[in-house]
Amino acid sequence: MAEISAKMVADLRKSTGSPMMDCKKALTEANGDFEEAVKILREKGMAKAAKRLSNETNEGKIFCKISDDLKSVSMLKLTCETEPVRNTEEFNTFGDEMSQIAFSGDFARFESEEIETKLTEIRAKLGENITIVEYERMEGDLVSYYIHMNFKVGVIIKLSLGDKSKSSVPAVQELAKNLTLQIASLAPKSVSSDDLDPEFIKGELEIILHQLKEDPKNANKPDNILEKIVEGRKGKIFAESCLLEQEYVKEKMFVKELIASVEKEAGTSIKVDRFVRFQIGGQ
Repeated sequence: MAEISAKMVADLRKSTGSPMMDCKKALTEANGDFEEAVKILREKGMAKAAKRLSNETNEGKIFCKISDDLKSVSMLKLTCETEPVRNTEEFNTFGDEMSQIAFSGDFARFESEEIETKLTEIRAKLGENITIVEYERMEGDLVSYYIHMNFKVGVIIKLSLGDKSKSSVPAVQELAKNLTLQIASLAPKSVSSDDLDPEFIKGELEIILHQLKEDPKNANKPDNILEKIVEGRKGKIFAESCLLEQEYVKEKMFVKELIASVEKEAGTSIKVDRFVRFQIGGQ
């Protein structure tokens, strides 16, 4: 039996990132053969990783990339089980690599054996369930993004401009950034009431009607009166759920008024084409 020195254990730990005791056991099992010990650790690590696939992943980070000309932007949501793991160099390096794939638009790679192998390896190395949850890429006249300081909320947005040359105007770029902040803060579900999901509206109105009927003050009111009250509260749903109808978080005005003021200043029409908001956990 080969003697297992402290240096051999330290070298294996540095090479694999595995715990000290696991490295010592692997070297003992491999009779001091470094490469065989690495293989043993990988096999055991992958077996453990496979068992963790059902574990919840409520930690992680959101990664974004944007082109220099502000025409293309991407966002990727990568999750893990614990905060210490999300702060490791390995997790963040992997996130950057996956974010670059999202930015390239080659989404098919995420379903490939290559990426599945990389996921298995990092799960084995970090000892947690690591999951690529979702990703998005946009192109437009002007795009922007925002990631909250805790890396758990991210937003990307694209705008259409009547005059595309105005994409370089500071006020227009600032508007795009401010809109991402708005979306991150108040989480609208759509740009306007026109594209708000009818099923969502129906569900919200049913909740309001149920609440009204449970209120003793409405005990004697007929259904047609209650339904009129419910219909009158649609505006509140739009104000909370539609970006253009929301109150702007930085000043006392509506978002649609903010856009109109920037349109006047920049001398071009501005339309919010689309936005996407990702969130990890309840943060």
